[in-house]
This record gives sequence, C-alpha cells and structure tokens, in this order.
Amino acid sequence: MVFINLRSLIAVSILYHATSAFTQPTSASSRSTSLHATSPAAAVATVVPSWVDLGESLPSDSTSTPEQPLVTLYRDTNGWCPFCERVWIALRVKNIPYQETLVNLQNKPDWFLNAVPSGLVPAVMIHTDLLDTGIDTSSSSKEGDSNEEKAKTTPERTLVWESVDIMRKLDEMFPNHGPKLMNEDDAAFLEAREVCAAVQSAGFGMLYGGNATTTAAETEEKRLALEAALDAMDDHLSKVTDGGPFLLGSELSGVDIEVIPTLERFRYQFPLLKNVTISSSSLRPNLQRWFEAIDASPAYASRVAGDEYSWTAVASTFLRIFGSRGNELTLEQNATIARVEAAATALTLDFVNDSGGADSTDDGYVAACREAAEKLIANHEAVVADCSRADPKSQKEMGRSSNVERADLALRMIANSLLNNNSDVDLTLFRNKKDATEAAFALRTVAKRLSVPRDMGGPAAKVLRRRLMVLAQNMEANAKDSVRPLGIPRRSKFQ
Repeated sequence: MVFINLRSLIAVSILYHATSAFTQPTSASSRSTSLHATSPAAAVATVVPSWVDLGESLPSDSTSTPEQPLVTLYRDTNGWCPFCERVWIALRVKNIPYQETLVNLQNKPDWFLNAVPSGLVPAVMIHTDLLDTGIDTSSSSKEGDSNEEKAKTTPERTLVWESVDIMRKLDEMFPNHGPKLMNEDDAAFLEAREVCAAVQSAGFGMLYGGNATTTAAETEEKRLALEAALDAMDDHLSKVTDGGPFLLGSELSGVDIEVIPTLERFRYQFPLLKNVTISSSSLRPNLQRWFEAIDASPAYASRVAGDEYSWTAVASTFLRIFGSRGNELTLEQNATIARVEAAATALTLDFVNDSGGADSTDDGYVAACREAAEKLIANHEAVVADCSRADPKSQKEMGRSSNVERADLALRMIANSLLNNNSDVDLTLFRNKKDATEAAFALRTVAKRLSVPRDMGGPAAKVLRRRLMVLAQNMEANAKDSVRPLGIPRRSKFQ
C-alpha cells in the first residue's frame, strides 16, 4: 500500500501552524492607553490596564516551590508533531519534572543539528547529574581551570532522540516515576502495537495514498482496509484483560501513547474528508470507550490534546497541499474543501457555549483562565499584530481588523477579565459603531486563529475562545443601541 510518510505530514503541519498568532514576532508596543467615555454632564473614565500592568498582575505560586526539571524536551514550535506528542504525554504520565525548548523545524538552529544526529524532533536531554540528589551540583568552570577541574564541574547529561527510544530511556532512568510504559517483552504489548500499526498504515494510505489517477475501485479498497483495521482494534479492545478501557488493561500504557496522536487526527478528519466514522457508541463501542478514557486522562487532555476545531480548520490546508500535488484541484477536491471550511465555521458558532461556565470557582476552570491569561499576555504583541495586520502570513481568507488600537484595547480587556475571573466588562469604550465592529472582528479572528495544542491547552482555549466571541457579540449589540446615552456604563457579561 502506498501512503505518505508520517514525517512529511509534520512538514505540512508547520506550514499552517508555525505562523501562530501567539508566536509571530512583531514590533508592536506594549501601550498603556487610558480611554474615556464622555457624557454631556461629566467625563466617565475607564482605565484598562496596560500589558505591562497585566503581566505584573499575574499570580505567582508563592506557596509552592517549582520542581527542579530533570528532563529538557526539545519539540516542535507548533506543538503538533505526533512523535513529540508521544514523549510529551509520557513525561506527564510518569510525572517527570521537565522543561521545554522549542525548535523551529523550518530553520533548525546549528546547536540542535550539532547535538542531534537525525536533526529531528523529539529529543530529550536527561539531567543525569540531578537524578540522585535532585540538586544541581554543577557550576560554571572558570577561566584558568585545568581540564580535570572543568570535567568535574561539567554536568552529566544524556541525550536521546526518536520517540520510542526516548520512552524506553525514561522507563530505564526514572523507574520510580509513574508506571513503566514500554513493556516490550510482553506478548500482549507487541500484539496491541501490531493492531495499532495496521490502523495507522491503512489510515494514512486512505488519507494521502491516492492521486488523480486513483480509481473508484482502488479508493473503495483503501476504505475497506481501514474499516477492517478499525474493526480489528475494536475487537482487540473487547478482549483486553480487566475489561480495558485501554489497550493493555485499566492503565494507560506505552502502546496507547504511541497511537494517541494518530487516532486523534483520524477521529476528527476522516468523517469530513472521507465520510468514514472512526467510532461511536453504536459503531465500534470499545474503540469509542478507549477515546473517552483517553480524553479523561489529565496527562493528555489538559495540555497535549488537539481539539475538533483545530483539526477541522487545518484539514483544508492539508487538502490544498496534498490534494493538488502541483496540479489544479479537481471539482471533487474543491467541494471537499468547501465542506471542511463550512464545518470549521459552524464550530466557531459553538465557541460561546464551550467554556464550562463563566465565573466558576472550580479549580480546573480557574487554572484554565490563568493559562489563557498567561499565554495572551506573554504573546500580546504577536496576537495584536496578527489580528490587525494588512499582510497576514497565513489564513489570509479570514481577513483582519484595520484598527490596531481597538484590537489592542479589546484584548487587554479580555486578559484583565481572565486574570480576575470576572465576567463584567465595560462596553462604553466601544460606543462608536465603527470602533466596535473593528474590535469585534479582531476578537473573532483571534478566536479562529487560536490552535490547540500549539497555543495553549484545550481547557484554556475553550475559556478564551468563548470570552473573545461573547465580547465581540456584545460590543456590536451595544454599538447598535442608539437610545442609551453616552457616559452611562453598559457592561458585557460572559454568561
């Protein structure tokens, strides 16, 4: 069976995801504007904190001491490399303290190419010198030190690359951190891996194995091969010891982690691209139960998991690149792209109902608000520029706002509401219909451009998308109201 190598899919992912609204460098300033709404009687001032003030308002974990990272994970900047996701999940499942260094795969730095022979991500640097004591005993060598003295002060590090090799090494070097993941001497592990490999091979064969000369019979053959592989996986799950729900029993294993990134993509894209449903409560119920168990795993769901909107939005980009192969798209391919883009648009309409509740005191919701605020504040220059630039780098069909100052102000209001877990936002600063329209357009652009897990975890993205869309709606509704006099505050509620 002919199909596109998974490594090539990563390159395509970069084309779309490397131009993140949360990572593009820009020269935009961190302005600290105070804007005013006036009435005939008096001036009513509303001061929105500057980005600097917002950054200083971020809560600190003063009650806890951060754990010393024992591993450095080198992964792609866009957060969508499936091999990186394997290691990312494994570190979180094993509860190993780690730090991240992001590598731009379009312009790999020399230090990375010199360190990693393959030049590919993921790679990890295990801080071997910290494993026994948990204390960094290394120190910078001084000029004039002898080679022996320098050797004594050079920290021990173990560099590993290739996702499966990394997971093996994590088991070896961190036996007391979480469960052992790679039980490759177990026949059940190897059997489950073979079942999953068949699903991945058939899936990529159907998604990317065709071309303009592929016949209907060949396409049907690929579909049947995928359906058979999925049925085999469902059957395997039905016979797992202890009833599952995972591939080897009641606990997440290395073989689950190996296949999660691929099946995540399949579950969202196959119904749109190939009219193939991967699972449901009535179709392959054991596979559906596996998905539900994976989604409930905090190590995966809170930060690593992609979401339906992100995978739907990127599907049309994949189609344009892989579908054309340098040729004109067919009528059928253009129809599929239109269907996919319509599905992405429909999902944006659900953003306003996808937050888990406003003003919640639930720890998970508060943590999501904080993460969203941190990401927005840390990357505000890039976000403001991306939603208001005249020459967008990607997704040009979305358009952009033409008023950078109003976009900046509206986003600061969002960040401030997230920091304070406050649903109450003053709308009097956007009484002018043109200003309100431009600001609302910018907010919707940010919501649509926000990608998971590239920009933040799924829970944080839900909170942020909802606030962006609700404030956009309320701004426009308020600006249309010509009865309420200026100067009388009107508030926006995220509920």
